[in-house]
Amino acid sequence: MLVNTPQEEPSSQPDFFNSKWMNIIFACLAIAGGAGVAAALAVFDNPLKLVLLFGGAAAAMVTMRNSEWGLLALVFMSYTRFSDVMVRNGAPSTAQPFLALLFLIIFMRWMLYNQKPEPWLKPAVWIFIYGMVGVATFLYADDVLRVKNGVVSYFKDAIIVVVVVMMMRSPKMLHRSMWALLFAGIFMASITTWQQLTGTFENDYLGFAKAGKMQIVSGVEDDYRIAGPIGDPNFYSQVLLTLIPLGMDRLWNEKNKKLRWFAIWQLSVCMASIFFSFSRGAFLSLAFASLLMFIRRPPKLMSVIIIVALAIVIVPTLPASYIARLETIPEAIPGLAKEDVRNEASFRGRSSAQQAGIRMFLANPVFGLGVGNFGNHYQEYARDLGLDNSRWDQAPHNMYLEILTEKGLFGLSVFGAMMWVLFRDMNKARKKFREIKMDDFDGLVFGFQAGLVGYMIAGIFLQLSYPRFFWILIAIAYAIPNVANKAYEDYREAQPNGETA
Repeated sequence: MLVNTPQEEPSSQPDFFNSKWMNIIFACLAIAGGAGVAAALAVFDNPLKLVLLFGGAAAAMVTMRNSEWGLLALVFMSYTRFSDVMVRNGAPSTAQPFLALLFLIIFMRWMLYNQKPEPWLKPAVWIFIYGMVGVATFLYADDVLRVKNGVVSYFKDAIIVVVVVMMMRSPKMLHRSMWALLFAGIFMASITTWQQLTGTFENDYLGFAKAGKMQIVSGVEDDYRIAGPIGDPNFYSQVLLTLIPLGMDRLWNEKNKKLRWFAIWQLSVCMASIFFSFSRGAFLSLAFASLLMFIRRPPKLMSVIIIVALAIVIVPTLPASYIARLETIPEAIPGLAKEDVRNEASFRGRSSAQQAGIRMFLANPVFGLGVGNFGNHYQEYARDLGLDNSRWDQAPHNMYLEILTEKGLFGLSVFGAMMWVLFRDMNKARKKFREIKMDDFDGLVFGFQAGLVGYMIAGIFLQLSYPRFFWILIAIAYAIPNVANKAYEDYREAQPNGETA
């Protein structure tokens, strides 16, 4: 046996990108950039626009020289809502031009250097089929404008999925992309943890740390709930909990000891921010996802003793409002409720929306009401339930019920098939990693899977209102089999007789 793991190529860049001509281009751009600073200072009234202009130019040059950094930037920006936050601050969108740049780089490498993108057709077909289910609802939806908005948003995210799959070339890039997710979590959760600890809720930190005073539980004084760049504490905690199993795996298995300290940082601030969000659904989802990790790697007896001891010390110090909120979890589970659901405001709205959603599904079981059309039908189906006296639209508070009501059994079947194939292919990828002695990547993918499972469990309590987070995870999931296949082929080529063990 010659090697245990596939070796990285010295450089994946075409000769042009490593040549003296690239250095000359960079020098010219630097001179032009310096000359443009003075002019830009006189043109832009918003300093943030100036920062983004030159920061974006620098990012573009770095991406042209090494596209891997462009991929990592795309993952980071997508998972922090960077572009959306900047737009809210009066700056132009960064997502669209950056995606255009990445497509240009992919095209140039394909046409000029015959560097074909990684296999992307299978993911694209699945994404296209599911998207066309939504497009078909134009034919019968009452509000076609809602359908249009939903479909346009979906295909924007679909483009990101395809770009990520095309650009993910090696185990090294997969490893770094996972860390891009974790650093996104560190970035967001560090800000919101600081916000909570300092009580600076009126400062939204450029839009990355929104917070609002909300009802915690009936009969308890309202308190602030942190909501990150999203603006909703429940969705924010869903985004963070997905990263916990991945961080746990990196803490246990990361070969770079310095990065393990970052894993500790990520776990600490993400757990704290989930706690400060007061999200019951996140608590349950996180418990299940963490259980998957502990089943894979059972903790030692001493670790269990330490955890129990810490719990005994910490739990009594938790805010009474948080304990009171957790105590209401059984009230949301059929058969366990001891009190009328109408006694809790949040349960009333959630129960009303879900019962109305079931009625919508039963009335339109095959194809649903149309993308985005749950809200405009809500009052029609909820009026006589007597649970919600509000006059505005409600969301379904359940990702799967949302699909059922808007796309019917047909849409849910396509979605379920897509996810089943995705997890099957990730499991095959893990098997290949084990066969070529890349156990570290087996664990990395398992941690990612556990986090994705946690996200989907949280979907029982939340609709897909912020889909980009979900689709960037799906993009990485689709890229994993490509990475495993390439590593497997490289390993076999390095063996004397094409052996794998």
